[in-house]
Amino acid sequence: MKVQSIPVFGLLVLAILSLGHHAAGTAQCNPDDFALLCNDGNAVNDAVFNCGFSCFLSSDITSCFADCISDAVPEMSDGCVGCFADQSTCVTNSCFLTCAFGSEADCEACVQTNCQSGFETCAGIVDLDGDGESTVCDCDDANSSVYPGAPGTAQGVDNNCDGTLSPEELACQLDLNADGIITVSDVLTVLAEFGCLIDCTADVNGDGIVTVADILAMLGGFGSDC
Repeated sequence: MKVQSIPVFGLLVLAILSLGHHAAGTAQCNPDDFALLCNDGNAVNDAVFNCGFSCFLSSDITSCFADCISDAVPEMSDGCVGCFADQSTCVTNSCFLTCAFGSEADCEACVQTNCQSGFETCAGIVDLDGDGESTVCDCDDANSSVYPGAPGTAQGVDNNCDGTLSPEELACQLDLNADGIITVSDVLTVLAEFGCLIDCTADVNGDGIVTVADILAMLGGFGSDC
């Protein structure tokens, strides 16, 4: 299933509880931050929610919030934490009444209109290839056929960003004799180079060597047309 772009974490809590001001910075979220937000979004959401309550009575809520998030999610870079803190200040300035007294849907709409763009600019969140998936979860934002949940294109590309090449992604790369179909001939080519460690033409899984993994990949695509 295609993963949606980064959600607006803790909107209602941030709107009601963030009462300070954090100077906007130029630091952005890095690839490790994106991986964290993509894979552990619920944990980040919980941290934002808990830190909002923890900092409610602080004399400098925004600084308290940033410190709390840094402690709760130590894997997140200071720059990315700052972007969340800046967003909380924007919510306070632009959407306090809407979020404090309106519906959650109205609050989210207000934040999306007034604060989400600035947050995404600060964090460096973009969708350069227009495939509907931002850099948070898109492992190749220069290729519109690559995003979480994307179907295989049989070009030897990790289309679905799961870190492996499925038979659907490998199909034509498995056609070693270029006859348009994966047959016994292709399997025999892999077996003939089994154990190759350098300049391997039968390295169908792209790890640089020819091993059992290549044989299994070939068998997984056996009979497929290119």
